[in-house]
Amino acid sequence: MFIEIINPDERYKNSYRGMVNIEYVHQIKIIRGRQRQYELHINLSNSPSIELLGTKEECEQFYEELKSVLKTHKQLSTTDTLVFPPQSSSKPLADADEAEV
Repeated sequence: MFIEIINPDERYKNSYRGMVNIEYVHQIKIIRGRQRQYELHINLSNSPSIELLGTKEECEQFYEELKSVLKTHKQLSTTDTLVFPPQSSSKPLADADEAEV
């Protein structure tokens, strides 16, 4: 799943716009920078990190939004295998093999 990150603000001369595959997000952290600015680092496992500059409040808000997206994605992708019909706990799996038509 891809998300688009847009940072058009030119206050810090560090604009960014790009698509990120959230499966490769390894770590997100807020780092205190120089002169009251903060950096939000999005570390990716397959490419260089993305660094977004802003105020503490901006970084914290974006951090929470990104964390929410990652949590939702993790919940959606936890099931790799679906079995239909679902096996009841009282019925052994061997019975399913014997019931061939």
